[in-house]
Amino acid sequence: MADPVKVARLETTLKGASAAWILYDVANTVYAAVLTYIFTPFAGEKFGTRGAIGLVSGAAMVLSAFSLDVFANLADRTGRARIYLVLSTLICIGGLACFGATDSQFVTMAAFFTATLCYNTALVFYNSLLPSVADDRHQGLVSGLGVGLGYIGTLIIVLLLDLPGKYGYGMTFAIAAGIFLLLAMPCFLFVRERRVLERQPVTWPLIRAQMGTLLRTIKGLPQDRAMMWFLLGNFFCVDVLNTAILYFGDFTVSTFFKNTGSADHPVWQSRMPLEAFGLHIETASGILKLAGTSLNVLALIFGVLLGFTCDRFGALKVLRLSALFLVLGLLGTAAFAGVDLGFYLLMICGFGGLGLAGIWTAGRKLLIELAPRERLAQYFSLYGLTTKVSIIGSAVFGTIVDQVTRATGNDLAAWKAALYFQAVPLTLGLCFLMLVRKPKVITDELSTT
Repeated sequence: MADPVKVARLETTLKGASAAWILYDVANTVYAAVLTYIFTPFAGEKFGTRGAIGLVSGAAMVLSAFSLDVFANLADRTGRARIYLVLSTLICIGGLACFGATDSQFVTMAAFFTATLCYNTALVFYNSLLPSVADDRHQGLVSGLGVGLGYIGTLIIVLLLDLPGKYGYGMTFAIAAGIFLLLAMPCFLFVRERRVLERQPVTWPLIRAQMGTLLRTIKGLPQDRAMMWFLLGNFFCVDVLNTAILYFGDFTVSTFFKNTGSADHPVWQSRMPLEAFGLHIETASGILKLAGTSLNVLALIFGVLLGFTCDRFGALKVLRLSALFLVLGLLGTAAFAGVDLGFYLLMICGFGGLGLAGIWTAGRKLLIELAPRERLAQYFSLYGLTTKVSIIGSAVFGTIVDQVTRATGNDLAAWKAALYFQAVPLTLGLCFLMLVRKPKVITDELSTT
């Protein structure tokens, strides 16, 4: 058994350090937005495969998931979380800068795998630094500001969507990497580890003991049916969310436009006259700007509103409704893709954004309601594991697009088929969530006498 870690509580929130910590949330969102809006369409067109993107992304997620507890112990026991954050972030930025540097598919996918793995690793160290910048009273506020303002990172990338057509993808990825680094620098410079008082070495027995704890938690799930059904349902819902986020940009462009140029300097030709809400869209970057801005602004608004809704009506009800809205959104998106831009945006940004925000917002709160308070950290570790390994959908989605396109030559039908199929795991997840029964709160009558 490892010796307990001696930690300190911050008595006063450090405003400068908190601002730097929040800014890093904007920085790392830049990377996620690059994958959605730039890298996935680029790699799909350049190498003629979407399946490889899903498989490589899934492999990186799985590896990071099973390393989650090891990284958490590094942060908790060594007192060097900031150093690990800097190293993993710099490797991620380096990988991002290499995305368009070569015509080799192997090198590009290797850079993608490395960057994605380090991106998820950095998040563990980043989250562990929250108690070092904010006291207990303000940690929720600082964390919430990071999540909300993180959408600025997406909007920054949306504003850069004209760059590939002007300067090529290589320069675009290099610029995005520079923005990531610039926004992350304040966190590197001004955030210090103030929590761990006595640094301890990380040993193999410590790592083995932590992994054993996780395995025992998994084995005990059949005795806790509510938690088991929740984790299974949430797994399938998040699996679809991860798939939708990864392919959102590629799907939007490919269903409304056809690439008549090269992957390095694309020339997108619309399949049909594109008009929505009084706007006339002529370019692929134009539709991505409209869709990306709409989705992220609505997701931010929905996230705030659903936070209050969870407190008022219960997280379980919100989670079930969110999964249902996401099913409707995906089916409607597939039906109107390449047919009607206005209804497409309504489905993917309206219903889809509502489902996305609701599943993330309600999922964490429901876990807190279901888990024993004394074992909350263990269940959050398991929750993190299930959200990271939810990579089945992305691999299947890309494979369906590749296979149907090759078999029929109809890429629009291929994209629609792949999205329709996502309704299967999402419906399965909703069925699992319907089996969740929250335990009744038992009042101790002796305490009132």
